[in-house]
Amino acid sequence: MAFFNLSAIPNARRSMVSEAAINLSPVITMGDISVSARVGFRGKGALNFLKENGFSAPDKPNQAKMTELGICILRLSNTEFWLIDSSNTNQSVIESLELASNGQDAVYRLYCQHSHGAFIVSGAPIADMFAKICAVDLNIDSFSEGAIAQTSVARVNAIIVRMEGDKSSTFLVLSDSATADYLWHSLADAASEFV
Repeated sequence: MAFFNLSAIPNARRSMVSEAAINLSPVITMGDISVSARVGFRGKGALNFLKENGFSAPDKPNQAKMTELGICILRLSNTEFWLIDSSNTNQSVIESLELASNGQDAVYRLYCQHSHGAFIVSGAPIADMFAKICAVDLNIDSFSEGAIAQTSVARVNAIIVRMEGDKSSTFLVLSDSATADYLWHSLADAASEFV
């Protein structure tokens, strides 16, 4: 089978979120970044592959770190990494990295670009909002900068990341694209109680 570079088709990306869902609290904001560039890698060679391509991954699983380019590197296990360009300004970097993985030993691409919806959720009362729909304590004392929780949010499997560089108010939330619209509405409903 020929190598196919999915990240090279940015205008083919679609969000599963309905536009009607945008009705949030004035103190909590939420943005759909499902169409932003991202790629994932798994395998025993993934960490070395990232290092060889100039990316310094977090030291341990369930941690995230932001690069100077603004790409968030998630380490979801010892051998699984996702790179997410939340600003969607590094398409060529993500594409080049995906192409460089072709033929690498023990490095397998993950198609997280097309499998998951992605949201940025911000606001001072964000931990209190999540407490209504998530069992993980997301207060800064318990869930530090760069922390990742692979958990359930509104009864949907999700990945929550406390964004590095914004200590208490911004989270990246990822969930299966099939549940993205439901999760968007659930987050919006929880946020609507904070005025």
